[in-house]
Amino acid sequence: MPVSLFIKQLDDLLAENGLAFVSTVLDIVITFALAWLIVALVQRAARSLVSRRASGLEEMKARRLTTAVTLITHAVKYVAYFIAIAIAVGELGYAGAMNSMLAAAGIGSLAVGIGAQSIIKDVTAGLTLLFEDQLAVGDYISAAGVTGTVEAITLRATTVRCYGGEVSVIPNGSITVLTNYSRTDSLAIVEFPIAYEADAERALALMREEAEAYHAQLGDIAVEKPEVVGAVQLSGGEMVLRVVQRVKPLEHWAVQRELTRRIAARFVQEGIALPRTRVQMAEEGKA
Repeated sequence: MPVSLFIKQLDDLLAENGLAFVSTVLDIVITFALAWLIVALVQRAARSLVSRRASGLEEMKARRLTTAVTLITHAVKYVAYFIAIAIAVGELGYAGAMNSMLAAAGIGSLAVGIGAQSIIKDVTAGLTLLFEDQLAVGDYISAAGVTGTVEAITLRATTVRCYGGEVSVIPNGSITVLTNYSRTDSLAIVEFPIAYEADAERALALMREEAEAYHAQLGDIAVEKPEVVGAVQLSGGEMVLRVVQRVKPLEHWAVQRELTRRIAARFVQEGIALPRTRVQMAEEGKA
C-alpha cells in the first residue's frame, strides 16, 4: 500500500472518531519528518561527494568545492523547512485568518518587508560570493572590519576565525569590500635599521647574500627572486634598509621571520652598527 494512501486512510479514521486535531498534528509531524529526512540525505550525499572528490583536487579547488557544496546544502535546508512550515500553517487553518488580520491592521506588507529585507540581502550576497567565487572555506580574508580565516560560509553569513582565536559571524550583506589574501601572491617585506655611520653598501650586500641563499632553500614557495630595495627611511639617527621576497599566498609571515633572523645574525657577525638608540634601549632592558 502506498504511504500516501495509508496516511489518508489514517486521517479519515481519526476524523470519523472525532480526533481530527490528532490527524492534523500527525500530518504536521510527518511533514517535518520528511523535511528533516530530505535535509539529512542531502547533507550525507554532500559529505560523501566532498570526501571522494576533494582528495584528488588541488587545495584551492578542494576549498571551492567544499564551499559550493556547503552553500547548496544550506539552501536545500532553508527551502525544505520553509515548505514544511507553510504546510503546517495551512494544516492548522491559520493561514487565511493570519493574512486577514495582517491586512486589516495594515501591517502585512510592512512586516514582510522589514523581516525579509535583511534576509534577502544576505542570501543574495551569499549567492554572489558563491557564483563569483570570491572566497572559500580556508581563505584568509579581510571584510567588514574583520580579518581572519574563513571557517564556514552559509547563504546568510560567513564565519571567520581571527588571528587571536576570536570567531566572528559576518552577515553576507555586510560584506561590501572584500580582500582575499589567499588568491594572490604575498610579499615578505623585511626592513632592518642600521646606524648612519654604518657601511650601507656593505649592509645591502649582506642582505642580498642572505636573501638569495634563503631563496635557494624555499623551493616552489618562492615566486620570484628577492629584490633588495635599498634605503627606504632616514630618521632618528638610523637608516632603514628593505628587502622583498614574493612568495605563494600566506607564506610571507614565516619567510619574513626567518629572513629577519638570518639578516640580524649576519649583521652581528659582520659588525654592522645598529642605531645607538636601539642599542641603548636593549642595554637598559637587560639592566
